[in-house]
Amino acid sequence: MKLFKKKDGGSSAGLFIFGGVMQYVVVSKIDDRSFRLEECIEAPYDVGAGVAELFANQERVEENLKALKKLVGKKWAGKVYAAIQSKDVLIRTVELPQMELADIKDAFRYEFDRFFPIPVDESVYDITFIDRPGRDESTQGAIVNCIASAVRSNTVENLMMACQNVGLKLNAIEPSPVSFLRCLMGPDSPTGFNLYALAGIASSIIIATYRDNGIVYRNTSQSFAVDDPSNKAIANFTRDLQATVNFASTQIRGFSAERLYIGGYGARHSEEIVSSVSDVVNVPVEIVNPWEKWGIFGQPTQLYGWEVSLGLAMRPSEVR
Repeated sequence: MKLFKKKDGGSSAGLFIFGGVMQYVVVSKIDDRSFRLEECIEAPYDVGAGVAELFANQERVEENLKALKKLVGKKWAGKVYAAIQSKDVLIRTVELPQMELADIKDAFRYEFDRFFPIPVDESVYDITFIDRPGRDESTQGAIVNCIASAVRSNTVENLMMACQNVGLKLNAIEPSPVSFLRCLMGPDSPTGFNLYALAGIASSIIIATYRDNGIVYRNTSQSFAVDDPSNKAIANFTRDLQATVNFASTQIRGFSAERLYIGGYGARHSEEIVSSVSDVVNVPVEIVNPWEKWGIFGQPTQLYGWEVSLGLAMRPSEVR
């Protein structure tokens, strides 16, 4: 009997399905600044021949989740959060008249088609305020900055129903760039302008931020799934970063990144990436080990590539 075992602060899990991969990460809380990795599972996801969308067929999603459940080998975590991969979700930074958030959400339905190319009646969307410099929001009638995200409703419905049918209750679903950004930022909110980049297995994501708000999101097709002796992937990734910096500088008053944080599967090429990117972006570059960033004991052998699933598990209202 362990008389002095510290009380466990609860656990939560992140489920991320992307490309042909499923990831399931479970983290438990030890105290306010440290956590323990309980499970870290990666398995293939069978999309099906000739199928372009991951969640087009609910029955196929269920079969894949049943295969994942066998690997889990016990009950699903009590709190599970899932992400929609970046190519299937749309994120926009929008300016709207100042009002209460609930009123903005209601009114945005009538502005939806200005920002998204899918019908509002076939979509699930959400919107929230973001902090962005250069606006006086205290006067009546001021413009406020918001971030809006949208996804086709059948994508969300098929995923939710498939999870329910295999005994997995989802507490929330969010866009994968949001999860990735949370993961690389860590538990302490940053200040000023920064850049965050995911050198991903299937694709890459670049986000310009102000404090803890993403204000420019860019998805790229650059993949780091295979070995690349010529470093072509790194060169393309570097050009994408440079283009994002140039764009952010034209869109955001006073934008000047203090630091560039890089994670994702491609971060295993840390020396090559830092060398290539530093020559172009001209800001300090940091390769982020997310497990150390969050104070997680029991790091996996492969440190990089779990950023989205880990970011889901580290939702602040659940584990902090």
